[in-house]
Amino acid sequence: MKKKKVIISISVVLAVIVAFALGVVINGQYFKKESDLKDYQNHSWMSYLSDDVKLIDVVMPGSHDAGSYNMSYLGRTQGYPVETQLEMGTRYFDLRVNKTKKGFYMFHSVLNGEKFDDVLNALTSFIKSNPAETLILDFQHFKGGSESDVLEMIKTSLVSQNLAVKNDTEKSDLEFISTLALGDARGKCVILFGGNEEMVNANDFLFSRNDDECTKTGTALNSYYISSLNKKGSQTFISEALPTYFDNIKDKISNEGYKGLFVLQGQLTDGALIFGPYSKEKKHDKNMTAYVSAIKDDAQNLSLVNIIMRDFLTYDKCENIIALNYYKGNVKADKLTDFNNLFN
Repeated sequence: MKKKKVIISISVVLAVIVAFALGVVINGQYFKKESDLKDYQNHSWMSYLSDDVKLIDVVMPGSHDAGSYNMSYLGRTQGYPVETQLEMGTRYFDLRVNKTKKGFYMFHSVLNGEKFDDVLNALTSFIKSNPAETLILDFQHFKGGSESDVLEMIKTSLVSQNLAVKNDTEKSDLEFISTLALGDARGKCVILFGGNEEMVNANDFLFSRNDDECTKTGTALNSYYISSLNKKGSQTFISEALPTYFDNIKDKISNEGYKGLFVLQGQLTDGALIFGPYSKEKKHDKNMTAYVSAIKDDAQNLSLVNIIMRDFLTYDKCENIIALNYYKGNVKADKLTDFNNLFN
């Protein structure tokens, strides 16, 4: 009898553990929904925008940890590969490359994702096929000493085919990017390298990016990330972090005279490292989408907004961001109705 009770007790404990484990995985796991995909592509949405709009004024969807769709749920921040993200309308990519014995992979923390070769090929193929578009490739982090190899791959795939924006002027990176018109960047990629200033200075197709809290001056891209703020709950993040990031970029402009590319990081951080990024995003999605929509009614933030980075991009999320170009006055006069019908 006692033995039977022990067996029952153990079975109950194991059932609870299994149920909890499944709950953790399911809660943090992204499952593709039919509504996330459409029977069309947003592969040429920038063609609706005026050539003379500055690149720093174009409002574009950004992909956080772009190459993570095939990772474990603990590190996965995107539900689709880079090819699909491009079709959805994503034009900014947060890229992190790890050099391993097996090759080069996108990484997030200790996890590896898509092969870097596949990602780079997808980006190269897309920009060659869509000459009205511009891509922002933000190489934020490197691992395993991958910088030099990544540089050579970029030279082979993008630079050799004249698919990279170059600063061959006397202007600083900050001034050059701040004054760059979309018309002069079409059919090309703006490539940013983090951490290795020597490499950036030695190559006119590489541009400088700031650190997480944007303490450097003169950089071509500012992407504010204060960990303690991004770990907040959705409502607190929206009411505290996002206004802080907008205030910070205002201060940058006041102190340096130029804005540069401005990434508004709209994703939450999974501080517990148990449930994964999607457990945060599925609660945050509705709030963040409403916040993006409301930017059109805030004249100052609308004038500043540029790249809005999100987790688990979908057509709806991308179109919600792209729509702001209409309110910002970026759309060609003869394309206003068509653009509005597509994105509003």
